[in-house]
Amino acid sequence: MYIRCAYYGLQNHVKSRIISRNTKTPLYETLIRPVRTYEAETWVLSKQDEHRLSIFERKILRRIYSQVMDRGSWRIRTNQELYQLCGENDIVKFCHLTRLRWAGHVIRQDDNDLTRRVLLSKPGGKRPRGRHRLLWEDGVEEDVAKLGCRNWKIFVLNREGWRKLLKEAEAHPGL
Repeated sequence: MYIRCAYYGLQNHVKSRIISRNTKTPLYETLIRPVRTYEAETWVLSKQDEHRLSIFERKILRRIYSQVMDRGSWRIRTNQELYQLCGENDIVKFCHLTRLRWAGHVIRQDDNDLTRRVLLSKPGGKRPRGRHRLLWEDGVEEDVAKLGCRNWKIFVLNREGWRKLLKEAEAHPGL
């Protein structure tokens, strides 16, 4: 509900020809994207979720940056052009980075903190038949593996090293 309100409430501003692109881009980055990615650090993203997020973001960026005249005819900008013009990480990468940032925060908490205990606990019982449900920790493990970090739960305890790894992850193309 709120996601649609954030975008559709600002749709007239995003479509406006009077407002410049330099104004519309921060409008997206500060008002629409945060509402769309609220609590993204706790999400378990499937490929389909990532695809839907990317479609949503490109829809808005195409509204902001519109078409371009190329060799006498109008054409739609490519996805790569949109992300270069925007100058920000795509929304999926943003979600992965916030999840890694949150994982570091949770691991560094006290041993008796509830969120840390829930993260490190291993629930018992049988899992239902069929495909396993995606787990948050599995997503974090996958992201950390893409960055080439082993024993991330120990590495996180070095806060400066973890921050440096996250800065490098922003520039990492495979995340």
